[in-house]
Amino acid sequence: MDTEMPNLTHLGSPITQMAPSHLFGYAALVSKSWASTTIAVALVAGWVALCASLRFRRIANFQKKIGFTDRGSLASMTNSQAHLIIKNLIEFEFPKMYILSLQFAIFKTYGFESVSRLIVATKNLADPANAQKRYEDTTVLFGEFSLNPPTSERALKAISRMNYLHSRYVAAGQISNADFLYTLAVCVTEPIRFMRLYEWRALTDMEICAIGTHWKAIGDAMDIQYKGFLRRQSWADGIEFVEDITAWAAEYEIAEMKPARVNLQASSQLTEMLLFHVPDFAKSFAREVLYVLMGDRVRAAFCFPEPGIVACLTAYAALVVRRFIVRHLMLPRFIPVIFFSEPNPDTGRILHHDYLVHPYYNPATFWNRWGPIGLATRLLGGTVPGPEKMMPQGFLFEDIGPKDKMGKGSAELAEGVELLQGLRRGACPFSAP
Repeated sequence: MDTEMPNLTHLGSPITQMAPSHLFGYAALVSKSWASTTIAVALVAGWVALCASLRFRRIANFQKKIGFTDRGSLASMTNSQAHLIIKNLIEFEFPKMYILSLQFAIFKTYGFESVSRLIVATKNLADPANAQKRYEDTTVLFGEFSLNPPTSERALKAISRMNYLHSRYVAAGQISNADFLYTLAVCVTEPIRFMRLYEWRALTDMEICAIGTHWKAIGDAMDIQYKGFLRRQSWADGIEFVEDITAWAAEYEIAEMKPARVNLQASSQLTEMLLFHVPDFAKSFAREVLYVLMGDRVRAAFCFPEPGIVACLTAYAALVVRRFIVRHLMLPRFIPVIFFSEPNPDTGRILHHDYLVHPYYNPATFWNRWGPIGLATRLLGGTVPGPEKMMPQGFLFEDIGPKDKMGKGSAELAEGVELLQGLRRGACPFSAP
């Protein structure tokens, strides 16, 4: 007997049960959603393309403007031209990372027992009371001879003052030529390494040549000797000099950078300054992250423990994320970072607008004290500009140095400037006079 099949046409999916008007409404909703998504994706892609285009276009235009378009043209780079390139790096391209790389460069010099013993003996950087000012003074001198034209009075005064502060230790045989040469070397190598590993792009050949040219000229002004240390006695351009001094520094580290307790003593104050604004509950972990960035040899020289895997992952992940964001999501800087003021026309004093922990020579303006950075500094237990001992009125070059040298050396400063004026400071340091 035939069985009557039930009529299932009244059943179906929710869509088949919809009235035609509902179907059209659903289709319109889906279409609108896809349109919104497409527009959002297009906007993001356009923004990423714009950021990358503007970033790379600026360095390409700068390179074309200054006239160095290939390796052959770099041999004619003068120190004055190198200054313009260095200034662009510091004020526009990598203001934070360039300064950080030089901080780390100085930090690495404490990995040698000869340097650490002098630091501990003089108490200039190993003692908390002195380290605060001496660190900022080093930053000021480096900034003054890097950001001002090499033939300018300010650049010459900065180099002259630095030479004066070193002179008594040189005369006493407490600082060797190798110590000076290694310090010069890391000021060359660390910015190049930091940008290659941690920034949104590596340095161009033009920028590497400028770093080599700039620091070779500084080394000449410090009377650093290269013969018997570096493999070459002459160099075609700044890149050749960079390659030579990098190779020497690597060999010198292997031979001389050894673990010593005095190294730990010398480095402790700078370590604490680098971690000063980290909350107490996170300091232990942040210290491990700092150990990661040091690398094995430097960490061993300071007798620091090996960091854990979580610290390693955190350090490198944070740097990768930062690099991605800066390169793809942030427009290039259109306004330069201003680190120093012009000299006060009445007093000649210069204000410094940047500091790591202690605001030496920073003006005690309302914005500096109560602006966002000032409030954050107060919240983290830091010091804002204002205390008289930190000289908020600015500095004279005679103020730079340890307390027993403040206000002294005016005659030596003038003599040093006069001597430097005869050294072809603006010329190419690799060409014959």
